[in-house]
Amino acid sequence: MTLPRFADDAARLDWIAGALYTGVLSDACDAAGHRNRALRPDVRPLDEARVLAGRAKTVVWAPMFHVPERPYDKEIAAVDSLCPGDVFVMAVGRSEEIVPWGELLTTAALARGGRGAVLDGLVRDAAQIRRLGLPVFCTGRRPYDSCGRGIVVDYDIPLVLDGVPVCPGDLVFGDADGVVIIPRAVEDEVLERAWAKVAGENTTRDALRAGESLATVFRNHGIL
Repeated sequence: MTLPRFADDAARLDWIAGALYTGVLSDACDAAGHRNRALRPDVRPLDEARVLAGRAKTVVWAPMFHVPERPYDKEIAAVDSLCPGDVFVMAVGRSEEIVPWGELLTTAALARGGRGAVLDGLVRDAAQIRRLGLPVFCTGRRPYDSCGRGIVVDYDIPLVLDGVPVCPGDLVFGDADGVVIIPRAVEDEVLERAWAKVAGENTTRDALRAGESLATVFRNHGIL
């Protein structure tokens, strides 16, 4: 199915957030030959009502066991280089010591037009983050400061999160069911497949509501 025309990437991301969901995007990735594009199931939203759609802004952290002279330099540089539409994708290796996200980074991201954050690790200031409204996906919460426990070693580089390759600019989508990463190179194909499946599911749902058997609906529409 042909996608709508968009005035700019912001409008495109807004449409994706409103029209699609992780289930159809994951299915569309499978159909396009890019299986296993969802993060592990414990990467959860702080607020399940929030939907995230944006461009990956990658950040890689490493453990630290002392407080360096300038512990925040690359973290600050990464945040200050955020562009409108970006989503921070932070790889911390599922550390329970590194807590890279909190209220102040959320505030800074919102001020720069950021659309959210995804990390394979912990956050703090969860109540404040929810009040601010930025979609944030994480594995849990802990009130630590990252200083002396972790440090940003690089950003805007390819990384792997939960076995899923992520490149800067990839489409990041998250909702109550988790997070899916769509490679930029196949984004249009995946979106077209997902949009077509949404339309097909609407037809299938109507048939089921009308009392048709699941076997008949699947035979007629091929969607389950």
